[in-house]
Amino acid sequence: MDNLLQTFNVNGVTLHYSKTGSGQPLIFLPGNVSDYRTWSNIYQRFADGYECYVLSRRFQHPAKYIMNGDNSVAANTADIAAFIKDKNLSPAIVVGHSNGGLVTLNLAIQHPELVHAVIAEEPMFVPALVRNPKNPLQLIGLMLKNFNAGKSFARLGMKGIGPSIKALAKGDSQTAQEAFINGVTDGKKTLATLDELTKQQLADNIANVAAEDPFNNNIKLTDLAKIKCKVLLLSGTESPYVFHYINEEVKKQISQSELIIISGAGHWIHIDQTDKFVTTISNFLKSKTAANNSRL
Repeated sequence: MDNLLQTFNVNGVTLHYSKTGSGQPLIFLPGNVSDYRTWSNIYQRFADGYECYVLSRRFQHPAKYIMNGDNSVAANTADIAAFIKDKNLSPAIVVGHSNGGLVTLNLAIQHPELVHAVIAEEPMFVPALVRNPKNPLQLIGLMLKNFNAGKSFARLGMKGIGPSIKALAKGDSQTAQEAFINGVTDGKKTLATLDELTKQQLADNIANVAAEDPFNNNIKLTDLAKIKCKVLLLSGTESPYVFHYINEEVKKQISQSELIIISGAGHWIHIDQTDKFVTTISNFLKSKTAANNSRL
């Protein structure tokens, strides 16, 4: 499928994307260890009513990370804003997963004129947690506010992100991948049990665990109040609690937001529960008003 991709040069990097369907623009942004392929079983199901774009963000497969390249939230946001403007897609519906969800929310904050609606799948919106994850006092503060969130966040760092970054520094990609999966699934999945689609993307994009730091941003939690479009937040019941906590905090700040919890899904909701994911988004896009929290 790589040979069918189109390219878009922006801000010194090359983004890869594919386009299908017709109608209102619907853009899909992957998390940091994924790429355009993560949406392979999703975007075609929207192609009858939407012009779908699946993107690999900067430094994601088939591109490679450039040493000391800028992979900040601001840089990623600027890329997507430029893409929407260049392709005359505004206002677009933007779907983002994990770090891609953070970029999506920031896009709606910084460029509201470009965004019609947001679907954020367990966004790594770290301003809801701490400013500096290496500051123990901030971690204690989070635990005092919500002990389970602090504990879950600490485990994600100590069992997942931290060991993964250390392994990458030693050139040990295999250990980095194993640690990352342990962290983001609360130990419920391993490389051996991971679906093949996600496993291949993880191998191709693992360098981005160290390269894309979600804490490299100037966003405040209260900036979310600037978002005036409809926002759908998605959480999975099998994900680390910290992701659900983030969504709860994000929801409090956005007036037109809805949080839906998908049963039987981990951090990759669109992979674990594809049908529920598609149905939930379809219903959201058809709805006129945001609803209260619900569970499927």
